[in-house]
Amino acid sequence: MLSQRSWIDDTFCKRECIKFIPACGDIHRFDFFLSPPRCCCGRLVGEHTWLETGPFMSHWPGPQAVQEERWSVECHTQASATDAYGTIDFQDSADLETRKLRNIQLSAEALLQLMLREWQMERPKLLLTVHGGAENFPLPLKVRQAFSKGLITAAQSTGAWIFTDGINTGVSLYVGEAVKAYGTNGRRKRNAVGVTPWGVIDNHGDLIGRDVLRPYQPLRSPLSKTVCLNSLHSHFLLVDDGTLGKHGCQLGLRRKLERHIQLQKIHPRVNQGVPVVCVVVEGGPDIVSMVLDYVSSVPPVPVFVFEGSGRSADLLAFLHKQTAMDRCANYLYIYKTQITIFDSESEDQQEADCAILMATLKGTPPPALYQLGTALAWDRADVANKHIQVYGQYWQVGSLEQAMLDALIMDRVGFVKLLIDNGMTMNRFLTVSRLEELYNTQQGPTDNFLHHLVEDVKQNHIPKGYRVSLIDVGQVIEYLIGGAYRSTYTRKHFRAYYNHLHTHCMVSDHGRVSFSFACQMSQRLDSPNNSPPCKPVFHTAQPYKRKRSMVPRDPKEAQQQSSKLGDSSLVVFNFNDLFVWAVLQRRQQMALFLWQHGEEAMVRATVACKLYRAMAHEAKQSNMDDTTAEQLKTYSLDFGQLAVDVLDNAFRQNERMAMKLLTSEMEAWSHFTCLQMAVSSRLRPFVSHSCTQMLLTDLWTGRLNMRKNSWFKIILSILMPPAILLLDFKSQAEMSHVPQSQEALQFIWDTGRPEAAQEGHTVTKVPKYPEADTVIPVTTLCLFWTRRLYEFYNTPVVKFMFHTMSYLAFLMLFSYTVLVKMEDRPSTQEWLVIVYIVSTAVEKIREVFMSEPRKPSQKLKVWFGEYWNVSDFLAILLFLVGLALRWHSGSYRTAGRITYCLDIIFWYVRMLDLLAVNQHAGHYLTMITKMTSNMFYIVVMMAIVLLSFGVSRKAILSPDEAPSWSLLRDVVNQPYWMMFGEGYPDEIDACAEGKPCAPGAFLHPFLQAVYLFFQYLIMVNVLLALLNNVYFKMKSTSKKLWMYNRYRYIMTYQEKPWLPPPLISLSHVTLCVTAIYRKHRELYLGREELKRLHEFEDRCVIAYFHEKKQDVLCSQIHRIQATAERAEEMGVVIGEVSERVHFIQDSLQVLDSQLGQLQVLSALAVDTLTLLSASDSLQQKEAHLGYCRPIAHSHHYSPNSCTLPHIDITPCHTPKAYHSTPPSLLWGLTSLIILCCVVAMSAMEKNNLMRLAHTIPFTPAGEEVSVYSLEEVEAAGAESSVISWSPRGLSAVLQPLSSEGCLDGALRRAMRVLCTWAEGDILSVGCVYVVKAFQPKVIRTWQRVFHSDTPLQLCLREIQQQRAAQKLMHVFNQVKPENVPLSPRFLDVSLLHCHSDGQWLTIERNMLGDFRKYNNNTGEEITPCCGMEETLLAFSHWTYQYSCRELLVLDIQGVGSELTDPSVIRADDKSLTGDMVFGPANLGDTAIQSFVLKHTCNSCCKNLGLLGKRKELFRPPLS
Repeated sequence: MLSQRSWIDDTFCKRECIKFIPACGDIHRFDFFLSPPRCCCGRLVGEHTWLETGPFMSHWPGPQAVQEERWSVECHTQASATDAYGTIDFQDSADLETRKLRNIQLSAEALLQLMLREWQMERPKLLLTVHGGAENFPLPLKVRQAFSKGLITAAQSTGAWIFTDGINTGVSLYVGEAVKAYGTNGRRKRNAVGVTPWGVIDNHGDLIGRDVLRPYQPLRSPLSKTVCLNSLHSHFLLVDDGTLGKHGCQLGLRRKLERHIQLQKIHPRVNQGVPVVCVVVEGGPDIVSMVLDYVSSVPPVPVFVFEGSGRSADLLAFLHKQTAMDRCANYLYIYKTQITIFDSESEDQQEADCAILMATLKGTPPPALYQLGTALAWDRADVANKHIQVYGQYWQVGSLEQAMLDALIMDRVGFVKLLIDNGMTMNRFLTVSRLEELYNTQQGPTDNFLHHLVEDVKQNHIPKGYRVSLIDVGQVIEYLIGGAYRSTYTRKHFRAYYNHLHTHCMVSDHGRVSFSFACQMSQRLDSPNNSPPCKPVFHTAQPYKRKRSMVPRDPKEAQQQSSKLGDSSLVVFNFNDLFVWAVLQRRQQMALFLWQHGEEAMVRATVACKLYRAMAHEAKQSNMDDTTAEQLKTYSLDFGQLAVDVLDNAFRQNERMAMKLLTSEMEAWSHFTCLQMAVSSRLRPFVSHSCTQMLLTDLWTGRLNMRKNSWFKIILSILMPPAILLLDFKSQAEMSHVPQSQEALQFIWDTGRPEAAQEGHTVTKVPKYPEADTVIPVTTLCLFWTRRLYEFYNTPVVKFMFHTMSYLAFLMLFSYTVLVKMEDRPSTQEWLVIVYIVSTAVEKIREVFMSEPRKPSQKLKVWFGEYWNVSDFLAILLFLVGLALRWHSGSYRTAGRITYCLDIIFWYVRMLDLLAVNQHAGHYLTMITKMTSNMFYIVVMMAIVLLSFGVSRKAILSPDEAPSWSLLRDVVNQPYWMMFGEGYPDEIDACAEGKPCAPGAFLHPFLQAVYLFFQYLIMVNVLLALLNNVYFKMKSTSKKLWMYNRYRYIMTYQEKPWLPPPLISLSHVTLCVTAIYRKHRELYLGREELKRLHEFEDRCVIAYFHEKKQDVLCSQIHRIQATAERAEEMGVVIGEVSERVHFIQDSLQVLDSQLGQLQVLSALAVDTLTLLSASDSLQQKEAHLGYCRPIAHSHHYSPNSCTLPHIDITPCHTPKAYHSTPPSLLWGLTSLIILCCVVAMSAMEKNNLMRLAHTIPFTPAGEEVSVYSLEEVEAAGAESSVISWSPRGLSAVLQPLSSEGCLDGALRRAMRVLCTWAEGDILSVGCVYVVKAFQPKVIRTWQRVFHSDTPLQLCLREIQQQRAAQKLMHVFNQVKPENVPLSPRFLDVSLLHCHSDGQWLTIERNMLGDFRKYNNNTGEEITPCCGMEETLLAFSHWTYQYSCRELLVLDIQGVGSELTDPSVIRADDKSLTGDMVFGPANLGDTAIQSFVLKHTCNSCCKNLGLLGKRKELFRPPLS
């Protein structure tokens, strides 16, 4: 840590302004000397550190003196050691992994070293630098989703770094939201780096500190010009150039760092730099010049533009499209190929992540090999498959082979599949050098487990840097599989070939022999004509050493031998070699993929199961990490399940072919059968499968075709051999899947039947004799009956019955021998017993030497690994010792007889193995075996208790005993029988009835009581409980275990000679004469039959994966995922439709307004025309009446009047003088009336009123109220929120309902109401609510505290109390463990003001159901009877602990998981004072102390980790 701090202090610096130069705008201000000026660095004159010693005016010469000097970072700032690096604790996030560093523009190499070494970031394989608008801007929904998902998917799938400005506005904010929505939970894996100017960060002084944790609140004032850091970035580089409040200083350092990262290798095996791509979203004018700088750099950086994001991005998209139409349209045509436009609205557009990666590949060199290497480093096979033509162009020789090797070493399964699907063959690709390179790769697991295995095989330490050879690998495989397995890499011909490669790679240098690393060993090994060239090879473990005579001296002979060694029949590598490599390297996904290719899938699955199981055992024995052993065991189970599934699929398709898969020998796997490998792997589900059991049944019964009374028929045939001819036998076709020995195949089966030739399905290697066509019918008939006798006596079930009958006779003779008096010479019965046991010993010796392992030590190890073989060995050895002793006289003969008596125990116990063949008795034997192995440690503990009591008892009761062996018997004898209830009451009190007793004898009764208590009551009962547990556990699995062990029983009797001891010696002589080593049973298949078998297995594998795919498609999880994806797509479509609907609504509103204006204008025009017409008519009429009707002078017109004057008309024949009204005055008055009407109500309003009249429903019934609710206002740039009351109440109409039952409580009255109308969505129309008001006595009590608006004050505190309980319940539901599935919640409560009487109340939704109360505000609680009640009571306990014993939520009540009316108890809340925070039900310290004493923790408290905390003494807070 100290070295890290010193390195950072020595490397990174900060800058501070050292000279005050006012900005140009501040110099020419009129109020220059009234308000403090700012320096060009952005700081006030008093904020400069060099001015802290005195007044700033004394350090500044004045405005005239500095007008000529220009401020610059290089001249007017000073560098010093950085003082801001460490970890940022964002207050809106629980993650503390965000690292920050304040620095100036130093070398990019130092920054990269900081990020890789100090911050421990993974090396990038891609760099996504995001540019765009710095201010907040809206993004269309489709563009935002494409940008968020595409950017994060591309980054996570390739291991990319993301560079942004790191601020909480603009495009950086959208990057943070994308990381939150689609990124991983851990910050360390996000690799989102913000390169931010130090001077623009709000409250950057809070970040100062060296290697410390600094809390940071990302909130700022809306009027502030500073910005906040985005909390969703993982790392920050804070660029300090000495300025304050100025953007842009980070761009140079960011571009320098991008160029340096571009020079780094993308992967150790890929000789190519890290690609960089610029992503543009929105942006200002500077983005265009930045894009031009990126595409014109060397090497060019491709640019990816999101069209539709606005401003510069849309401008670039438009110019890009113009260049497609007109090459001379603009300057961007030169760099058109480096710019990619992504249109999220286009239907044929690909996914955004693929488009980003394809744009990135434009920046790589043109050859497709480089692009393939880049995609390989990304592990994006889909990009390579779609956009890189693997086989559609010219490739250099060996380039694709090298790509295949890189894909295998880098564990890129997708690329291996891509190359294999496009024609890559393992026979051409795999060579010795490549296989050894794969085994010696340093990538993958870092524990060098393979080297540990090589050390175990060699039994010595291997040096560091030792290269594992293929021969070492072969020895490891043999070591892991065990038995008689022989790897191809350790066989004689491969050792010779390997040695041949070594001799050709030797070069002589002045008499010295060394290995040449320049030989070309990477060419094909199966060249039939040329000896294979060499490749760099290394000293390996025990290569094949040729004899001198094997090294040819003649050049022609050497060439022939070299050609022979290069023959493809000797060394051919295929998928099996690669599959074993993946298993030994623990690359499970690669192994699962390679398992699907090649032949013999089932046996390869069992081989992988065996290898993984053996590796898990070795890891456990080597005291390695437990995780490694468990992981290997899981891998073994995966391949075991694959083998079982393929077997099940094959069995359902064709039973006979499935059984052939089990019994056919695999030449590539040391001639093992699939069944042998499964048994060696202890794959019990495989062995207990119906197909395997049917095969074992066929092996057990042989050619005997018996369904009923089989035991009776076999015993009768053994006792009466002529009855064999009456038995029914199976045909050759029915036995085609069963392995046959060469001895059996030499017989001609069913020669006398003409249909025999048509029954066979298997091409068997049967020797044909020349005289077969000339055999006379009598000889053929004799061969037919001879074959029946041979098949009967060689059937395993017959052997078992024959040997069992002989064994029972032997036991009878042996029992007779030990029960009668032993004579000087053995009797006839004893001689029979001797012959039987000696012949049995000879048979055991034959079994050892005929076992599969090659070395005698391995043979003995495998043979003694079986329990019954050990028992037989001890029985035979003990009998021979007794036989040697019985020939002597006297005490030796007596010892021999006693030895016989002990030896017969082993032979009787051997009967249990005979019973194991039976299906019913075998289950119990399996249980007994398991019980015996499990009770070992209990028996050891019981023996310790027994000895502790027995020794002390004997020492106290017999202090004067002389030394003798009888002391051991006396110590154990009586204490042992006491375990079974024998108490020896006469010996408990040694001093009773005046008997003389030893000193300390009074302790004996006490010691015996303690001993019996522990031994008889505790240990014996523990042993019985253990046995009972084992019984019930084994009861369900004992059948499978018996099926698994059945293989051993059947194979044992299939290998035994048919004659039992003592006649078995005749079989031994026969076996010696007829070549004993050729008796191995095999399933001989011809080429065509083997080809059909492999094709059948391939079809089964394909069918298995098809069924598995269908199961996945039909699974509930897949359906839910598909439904979620469809719902997400529908959500996007609905969002688009909603936007269009809003646009249409706005357009309709504008159209409606315009139509209303047109209606007004049209009505005004009609009225104007009507008025003009009426005015003309009136003028004409008055002109006509002017001659005969004078106007009375007594009536005058008022100009301000809106009524026409009254006109008095006289007779026409009386001439009068008159004054005519001007027409203009009439027009003006009429127009004024019309305009007043128009102003009073326009035509649009008339239309709107008419429309509204048709939509107004009936007047709702009830009382009008106002509802006020609490609103959560999100703080700017943060995830936290501020709770405040709504600015105005929304109106509603409530109608009271008749109350069913009493709703009143101790403090408040309640009533149900129905909402008949509501403004907005404050209440739901038609729903029932409950309004609550405080009791008058409560109001009168609290009027002494709240002198005015007492009901309002109480209601506000009641609502605040329920909101506090809501917040606590929300946190509780988030932190509770998964085994507490219930999530209760408190109802929302609003404030209600009644207009009629001015009363303040609270309103909440009505709950239907059984209303229950779980505890009260005095701490009393109910006895929980279900999980819900335990959860609610534990919630009260949790609130007390969560709030550090300051708050306690009581009075939990409600219906089901919906709760209401809690009481939040606060310890320091003053009762009957104005400081009360919550409601009047708060009893303060008294309630908390009562709860602490009365609460009983339940299982939910235990799951929350609250047990033991409740009993802490209650300490009231200090006042």
